[in-house]
Formats: sequence, C-alpha cells, structure tokens
Amino acid sequence: MKYSTLALTLASILSVGAASATTIYKHDNGDNLKIYGGAEIGGTIVSDTDKSPFGAIQHDADGNTSYDGVNDKRFVNDSFLTLGIKGQTDDFYAKFELDAEHQDWTETNSMRVVIDKAYVGYKLPMKGHTIEFGRTDTAYDHYDAFGDFANELSAEVSEAGDQDETLKYRGQFDQIKFGLSHSLEGWDVEHKGKTDYVTDSREGAVTNGYVGYFDNEFTVIAAAETVDDRGEIFSVHAKVNLGDLAVGGFVSYSDREADNKDSYIYVASAKYSLTDKLALLVTGNMVDADNDKNDAEWIVVGGEYKYAKNIKLAAEISIGDVLKNGESGALGYVKAYYWF
Repeated sequence: MKYSTLALTLASILSVGAASATTIYKHDNGDNLKIYGGAEIGGTIVSDTDKSPFGAIQHDADGNTSYDGVNDKRFVNDSFLTLGIKGQTDDFYAKFELDAEHQDWTETNSMRVVIDKAYVGYKLPMKGHTIEFGRTDTAYDHYDAFGDFANELSAEVSEAGDQDETLKYRGQFDQIKFGLSHSLEGWDVEHKGKTDYVTDSREGAVTNGYVGYFDNEFTVIAAAETVDDRGEIFSVHAKVNLGDLAVGGFVSYSDREADNKDSYIYVASAKYSLTDKLALLVTGNMVDADNDKNDAEWIVVGGEYKYAKNIKLAAEISIGDVLKNGESGALGYVKAYYWF
C-alpha cells in the first residue's frame, strides 16, 4: 500500500508553514511549540475475496509467519491516526510524532501505535537549507510518489521510507531543489534463533537522494537509492500543469528483490479539476518484471472532493491485474481525510 496520504499531506503543508497547527506556546522572539495531527478513515473493498491480495498470516510454534493467500474479508480497514508536536528555538527545530496504524493485513487487522518521527533539525544560514538527524523520512521518501495523483491504489516505489538514525540534508537554489540522506545500519539482536533488527533500518545502511527542477507549470525530479548488499532503485518523476488539467507520472527501475530483479514500474497519471473543490483522477500502471509472474497492468479511476481546506473525501477503483497471482479483478478504495 502507498505511504499514508495523510502523512504526505501533513509533511507537505507543515514544511511550508501552511498547516493550521495549534500553537500552545509562542515567544516574542519567534520560539514556538505547536500540536498537529489528523485522521484518515476508510479502507479497501475487495471484489473477489477468494483471491484477496490481503492474505491471512499464519503463525507456527516458533513464531515464524506465512501467508495462506485467502482472506474472506470484503472490506479491509486502513484507517490511520497521527498526532505530533513540533517546536522551534532560534534556528533549531524538533518534531515528535505518533501514528496509530493497522499492523498487518490479517483477519484481525489490529492497530498499533508507533513513533513515526523523532528528530532534531537546524536551519542553515543559507535560506532553504536544513540538516536533520533522528527517526525521520529519508530524502527519497519525500518524492517517491511524485507525478501520481491517485490516493492509494496505483503502483509505488519501494524505497526505504522512514528510518532510524538518519542524517538528512535538504537544500534549494532558486528553482533547483535537492536532498541527500544516509541511515545507519540497524543493530541486531537474536530472538528465538532469528535475527531481528530493533530499529527501522532493517535493510542495512541506506543512502538515497533526489534533485529536481520545481516550477508552478513544470516539475521534474530524479531520485536514487542504494542499500548495502541489496541493490539500487532509480526513478524519474514529472508533472505538468495545464490550467484545470494536470498530467504526470514516473518511471522506476529496481534490482532490489532477489525474486524480482530488473523490475520496471511505469505510471502515467492525470487530474482534472471540475471545480475548485471537485477533481477527477485517472492513472495507468504497468509493472515489467524479470520474472513474468510479477508482471501486471491496471488502471485506477477516482475522484476527490475538498470539503474544506483541511478535509478531503476520496474514492477510487482499480481494475486489472490487482489480485493475487496475476488474477484480474477490481479493488475499491474510500477514505475521508482530516488534518489540523
């Protein structure tokens, strides 16, 4: 599933100071402390429950897990809550964020509370340049879905996402923006004869980054990631605004997965604004993998309605190779988003 749309929205609006976060402390010199958060309520509707992509997880006596590939739930709840606090003192800032999210796609589909953000940052003397360290998004994570207007059901770039012990630099020179991050390798412990990482850097030391040209009418971004002993990911993203119509997409290459080497993802997306509040969305997706069993093609059609500046309603349907083992079918997706 895609990284939370709410989380992406919050990250975007908080980065430009447009979020209506609640100020709980503010000093005359600009020092402040704010609370922010939001919720997304909804999930995915499965058309053929015998071939559901959300297979139930089986556990054996040793704690090992496997998927049985069958889940008789027609609706998979993917609701999400987030609450955070952020503060600033002079040029230093910090953020701490908790997420309540569904743990896995099992029959119980239980929720858990996790620390999603815990980092400190510093605004460098050059405007638009910052450095951060802690548990945070890697640089690539900020733009891994750029060019895709769908909310959930389209293809995604499987970059590292949030990582512990991440050092990240982001900068800007006029319309050129760039970012680079490195996440230290998570330390490991033995548990029931297996090695479990106790940080989020499960893939080892992760290095990724992006560089792009950003303009109101046209934006293009190139991004890449490398993980020790696992391989690389590369992608190019673009978006063009043509009045009420916006078109975009991305191309991604990965050799990361052992059973899916030389995998290409192609996404083409469009968004047409019928009014200031209502928009229609369509996205075409294709996965071209080295092993044919993971090849897939599907289309996502949907719409979104901005009820208010901090409330959005979204609905999508995905038709094509969206079920297990390349079976054709359909998935539906409905969600209401709220943030403050």
